[in-house]
Amino acid sequence: MKKAIAFMFCLLIILETVSCSCRQGSVPTPAVNETEELTAAPTEAAVSPTPAAPTSSPILPLHLKEGDTSDTVIEIQKRLMDLNYIDCDEPTSYFSVSTTEAVKRFQRRNGLEVTGMVEDGDYTILMSSRALTYVPGPGDEGEDISALQERLHELGYLEEVTGVFDEETGEAVMLFQEKNHIEIDGMLNAETVEYLYYESTVPNSPEIGAMSDQIMECQQMLYDLGYLFSEPNGVMNDETMSAVKRFQGRNGLVVDGYLGPSTVERLMSGEASFNTLEYSMSGDDVLRLQSRLCTLNYLKSEEINGYFGLVTETAVRAFQLNNSLEETGMVDADTRTVLFSKKAVPADPSHTPIPGQTLRPTAVPTNTPRPVNPIIGSLAQSRIRNLISIASDRLNCPYVIGAKGPYTFDCSGFVYWCLNQAGVRIGYMTSYSWRSTNLFPRINSFSDIRAGDIIVYKMGDYKGHVAIAIGNGMMIDASSTTGKVVCRSCNTAYWRRVFYCAYRIFGD
Repeated sequence: MKKAIAFMFCLLIILETVSCSCRQGSVPTPAVNETEELTAAPTEAAVSPTPAAPTSSPILPLHLKEGDTSDTVIEIQKRLMDLNYIDCDEPTSYFSVSTTEAVKRFQRRNGLEVTGMVEDGDYTILMSSRALTYVPGPGDEGEDISALQERLHELGYLEEVTGVFDEETGEAVMLFQEKNHIEIDGMLNAETVEYLYYESTVPNSPEIGAMSDQIMECQQMLYDLGYLFSEPNGVMNDETMSAVKRFQGRNGLVVDGYLGPSTVERLMSGEASFNTLEYSMSGDDVLRLQSRLCTLNYLKSEEINGYFGLVTETAVRAFQLNNSLEETGMVDADTRTVLFSKKAVPADPSHTPIPGQTLRPTAVPTNTPRPVNPIIGSLAQSRIRNLISIASDRLNCPYVIGAKGPYTFDCSGFVYWCLNQAGVRIGYMTSYSWRSTNLFPRINSFSDIRAGDIIVYKMGDYKGHVAIAIGNGMMIDASSTTGKVVCRSCNTAYWRRVFYCAYRIFGD
């Protein structure tokens, strides 16, 4: 009941445009129709901050523990980030649960008593040049190890997920590094972790040309769901791998083309999504769709870009309206059949119907510019509000490294989960992978960020953070330093300094 009341309160705030107080978990109304004016972007967008030495000596004796508040905690968090024990974030003075877990990892790695508290000796070593950087290796344990083991299991390198970096895990990591041409050391360093999530990652799987009953069974499901277009033959080939990637992207899995346990389970679940073309998808299928819509006068030639954005969705809705199909904005089997048939009704060259209305074109000169469809702005506003509603419903959920929802998250897991819940079907990406994705229009200026955009930050070669912009200079994200999902300003000096880029999810 309390959660329901809190959620309704959050929605009421969004809809009535009141100001936000992040400490109380409220969310401001996004300015969805106008570009949000923040501040000028720094001259170098990707600045990697270096944690500074403590500004003053801490009051001794130290005895900082979970729940404490102290300026010394800021310095502790900065140093833990620098040494990779906690994900990069804006440091705070609050000693959170996630700070406790990071301190435990530091103590274990540096041969100290594992208490999760920071006392004089812990602080001295932490701030010294003797402090060891965190690289998951033999003997380490925890939720972060479980998350990495799950990925190794999915790729076929590890049999069992235990949460402990044991001998089997080390062997799996070395085999993964060997197959992916990474330096073989058996340690889960930053490069190895990123490779785990690349689309080009080499799994420990049947290679092209392999044949099995399971491949045949999976091909049949891919065929039935509209992802595979040739008859199943039980042979792993390039077409099957491409079909698997389309399926993974459409069903919110990591896109790697491998028939791993999670992919097979989803395929056979009876709840897998069919291969409908819809908002946020991209690729050759979308290009063919756009070309056909252009031929039928529902799109302009300059709007053919391989990305299924709001312009394409509006064109599909108009086509469905003109052809007596259910107006969904998605291209399912029925819409595809009519679209590519000789019976497809083209748009009048002087008028594009507005979805949701039964309109008849009037006689106008053929050289009159086609009017901009007002439904685009309405669709964008609705989708943005829905995304922010979904994100705000997860305020105060715990931060857990590697977690992807529905009740615990890290920063990239939070963005991934919220987008998929909002109908943007994309595979999981790390904060590093977000830097170079081509799935959405890229925003390079901090001052051009709008509500509904995904903000990408860079704090180092592989270190980063992602968040959901909600307007009025605010964002919602999973924070490692506070240990939970929060609503806070993205307009601070810290966040402006580490801004890298943003992506326009709801727009073309």
